[in-house]
Amino acid sequence: MRKLSETNFYSLKDSEETFLIHKENKYQISYKDFVIDIAKSLEYISKLEKDNITIFIDNAYYFITVMSAALLLKKKVNVLNNNSPKYVDKIVDNSTVYISDDEKSHVSLKNIFDGEYDEKWIDFLKSNKIDENLNVNFYTSGFTGFPKLIEKTLKQFEAEALKIIGEFGESLKDSIFVYSVPHYHSYGFVFDFLVPYLLELKLADNRINYLETLNNFEEYKNITFVTNPAFLKRIDKSSLKIKSKWTVFSSTGALDKEVNDLCIETFNTDAIEIYGSTEGGCMAYRKRSEKDLWTRVKIVKLKVDKNGSLSCSSGYTGEGLWVHVGDVVDMKNEDEFELLGREDSIVKIEGKRISVQQIDRQILEDKNFKDSYTIYCKSDKREYVASFIVLSDDNANEEEMKKYLKEYLKGYFEKIVIPKKIYFTDLIPRNEMGKIERKRLDAIMEKFEVLNKSYEV
Repeated sequence: MRKLSETNFYSLKDSEETFLIHKENKYQISYKDFVIDIAKSLEYISKLEKDNITIFIDNAYYFITVMSAALLLKKKVNVLNNNSPKYVDKIVDNSTVYISDDEKSHVSLKNIFDGEYDEKWIDFLKSNKIDENLNVNFYTSGFTGFPKLIEKTLKQFEAEALKIIGEFGESLKDSIFVYSVPHYHSYGFVFDFLVPYLLELKLADNRINYLETLNNFEEYKNITFVTNPAFLKRIDKSSLKIKSKWTVFSSTGALDKEVNDLCIETFNTDAIEIYGSTEGGCMAYRKRSEKDLWTRVKIVKLKVDKNGSLSCSSGYTGEGLWVHVGDVVDMKNEDEFELLGREDSIVKIEGKRISVQQIDRQILEDKNFKDSYTIYCKSDKREYVASFIVLSDDNANEEEMKKYLKEYLKGYFEKIVIPKKIYFTDLIPRNEMGKIERKRLDAIMEKFEVLNKSYEV
């Protein structure tokens, strides 16, 4: 195995071995190409006076190369999770250089990768490696959409990748890595890049957007696919034509049983679901066909408070550091737990404690409903929950479906916790990682209230 932090890039300068494969398998990038592009990046980044580099680069190969060069120059690297103009404006100030493939970038990627380099940078690589203790920090916005910087070191991320290999390494052997999740989220950074890099395996040069793209890799017997529930929900099993042996990882949210069954039909295996966070890294995993409970990753320590709120500690959260996860769980034993929901999803309605995620899970058990998201609401007069629902049948009568839903939920919940308002909508707004965009949700609610189209249950 080869860590990024231990790589002697100079030793790879003449290597024709394949490093990356074009996501449609049209060309390959060798380690020699990679080293040359690192030298070009060093040439450019070395001229920057600031030590803080903020990166949003949609192209995964450019991202890996620029980040590696910045770390070789001992720059502090902050990774943005999106590049919407107002979001960038919140973060980028005079203390940092912004490098991106959009118009706000302070540096032209075209100038870097089309430019020349001094041979001194190849010589520089003889005696310089990436320091594992340097920061690679990721911004996360989660539910609120407000930027939050999670500060971690490369050493912590590599420790996480090593543990993942320890848990699942045998199934990854001789595999090519293809992915649909972006590299600028910590899950993607670890699973898309660090894990295959450590194993010295081939990986795609960028993420895929459509299942059909995987058909371009028919020559590979073993394929590891890193994805998330948002992608798996929309796959069409008839689109996959090749008969490879698949390992499928999914994270950023729990898979519904129906979606996992579709995964089994499509890839002949269910997904290995990863439970983790940017702060805590990979904490647990499960295969739905084997059990519904989550199994603790061996290096990780877990504890819960009197309310079931989870904290974790591991070699990649920091020595002796406990990270508050923000989820409520039911620990069945020291290794296994049931995930009940986010702390902010456990609410009390007139003294009755209920998880809004539990309500959503029950709604989605009924085939009349395609998607659901339930929230806690409070007015001057009362507390209640409201549900945003996508109907399976676009032509269904909404008034009849409201009555049906009320009677259906009565079979599972006390009347007081049944959603008091229903917003039937075409879709529930989620970002590319499948997480709810609360501001857009609020806008939908406001629009429905103005039109008086919410349904009292």
